[in-house]
Amino acid sequence: MGALIWGTILFAAWVGVGIFLYMAPAVDLPEESDAVVVLAPILSTGRLDYAESLMPEGNGTTLVVSVPDGSEEGSSDICHANRSYQIICFTPDPVSTQGEARAIQRLSEEYGWRSITVVTNDFHVTRARTMIERCYPYHLNMAAVRGDRSVTDWAYRFVYESAAFVKDAVLIGC
Repeated sequence: MGALIWGTILFAAWVGVGIFLYMAPAVDLPEESDAVVVLAPILSTGRLDYAESLMPEGNGTTLVVSVPDGSEEGSSDICHANRSYQIICFTPDPVSTQGEARAIQRLSEEYGWRSITVVTNDFHVTRARTMIERCYPYHLNMAAVRGDRSVTDWAYRFVYESAAFVKDAVLIGC
């Protein structure tokens, strides 16, 4: 009986923490940045549309887009788009949030970015922030795209992000 009680307590704690981390993450208000970075996938999630809505016209802000090899059909089209701002596309290595964080570090050193806004989905904000902060020592602003999800999708995201957090916890450094 004791194991059942402890199991129930641990499960309830996991669900409680997960709701806080994935369904109601801490997000920042949009602000001017040196770059707006869109984490993959960009089309099916609404991330690219939201990022482009943040781009101020003509202030030199750069749109940075993660486009992994073999990603969504048409996602690389933005890389060749004609906009009033610079567009930089990159392929993360490895193809993961960690790979994206490393690319952000490398690009920020190359271009001198001291302030970035990163766009991802609400369920991914907390873990993405944790990974990027390991690599990027400057001002980080996290923006979330919220979407209507089914209970099944939320359950999948909940389990996936929880497992990814455990994996990320054992990684050291950037």
